[in-house]
Amino acid sequence: MKKHHPRSGFAMMLVLVFIVLFLGLLGVALRQTAAALRVETVRIMQIHRDEGSVHAVARGLALLETGLPPADPYICGVDISTSAGLRSFTLTFASEGEGQWSVTSVATPQGDTPQAIPASFAPATP
Repeated sequence: MKKHHPRSGFAMMLVLVFIVLFLGLLGVALRQTAAALRVETVRIMQIHRDEGSVHAVARGLALLETGLPPADPYICGVDISTSAGLRSFTLTFASEGEGQWSVTSVATPQGDTPQAIPASFAPATP
């Protein structure tokens, strides 16, 4: 005769518990990985978005070091080489008070052609 063991099915229950725990840990790990990928994707998109604009403002600030703009506000255009190719930006120089100027940069709208950025704001010498 066969003896009946009171623990029959114990191994199957242990395997099921192990599978449930493993899938739970896998779910947590995948959630963390997905969150990290989303954060990194947004960071790269921000870098690409700001890439040309930051360089355009830098050009504007360097130009502001040569002198004051001839008008307030003064608007000019600049072409910046980015990883996506050549992009046009419109720079606006505006006086914020005595000796303080702000420089803003926006992507030049399609069909808009502002005057080119000058080499210097220094007054022309005869």
